[in-house]
Amino acid sequence: MTTRLKTEDHTVGYGGAPVLQGVSLDFGDTEATAIVGPNACGKSTLLKCLARLIKPQKGAALLDGKPIHRARTGMVARTLALLPQSAETPPGMRVIDLVERGRTPHQNPLQQWSARDETVVRAALDQVGLAAEADRLLADLSGGQRQRALIAMVLAQETQILLLDEPTTFLDLRYQIETLKLVRRLQAERSLTVVIVLHDINLAARFADRIVALRDGQIVCQGRPSEVVTAANINTIYDLPAQVIAGPVDGLPHVIPL
Repeated sequence: MTTRLKTEDHTVGYGGAPVLQGVSLDFGDTEATAIVGPNACGKSTLLKCLARLIKPQKGAALLDGKPIHRARTGMVARTLALLPQSAETPPGMRVIDLVERGRTPHQNPLQQWSARDETVVRAALDQVGLAAEADRLLADLSGGQRQRALIAMVLAQETQILLLDEPTTFLDLRYQIETLKLVRRLQAERSLTVVIVLHDINLAARFADRIVALRDGQIVCQGRPSEVVTAANINTIYDLPAQVIAGPVDGLPHVIPL
């Protein structure tokens, strides 16, 4: 069965050398795929291509078998949601105001807001544990709470595919774990396809079904965490000698730099 989201021979550049070169990937339906690799290897660029923000020089990102950059904006927005890196919010905005923005793709000039929109927004707030904070200003929330509010916004978009670009950036360890646990729970409850860019290889191994490692715009390796997170691969991906051990609790691979 063909997966909904994939890339074929995807090559992307910004005028100079290609940032991504001949990348072909199938993103498993209802799976969480983590994109990892060193800085400037093309992780965020790949996500932007999947979200139709960048047009490829060669090849295509495909949604349901068709090039996504040729698809209608409304259709894409109802199918796929992107949470960009370091998403900014306007000053003075409340939590509920932010989450309501996720309903924009489902509205039209004849019906700006509906009972269905209200139900979906309240359900999204409840799912991320912010129902009681709906009327609070975003500026008054902790970093972890703001990130949950942003996730509620993309949940309110009611798509089956979520693209998350480094959602744990600037969060302390507790909130990194809470945010990724939340993503996994929501993915399971809604049968979502999730593609998430992460810097921390150990978090990727713990929370992703599958890992894709990039370096210099190309795929180094891909597969289950146990297949990708090996000492040899870590050295190839990051130029980092490391030992990989099995976690004492879950048995998942854990990287210890040498």
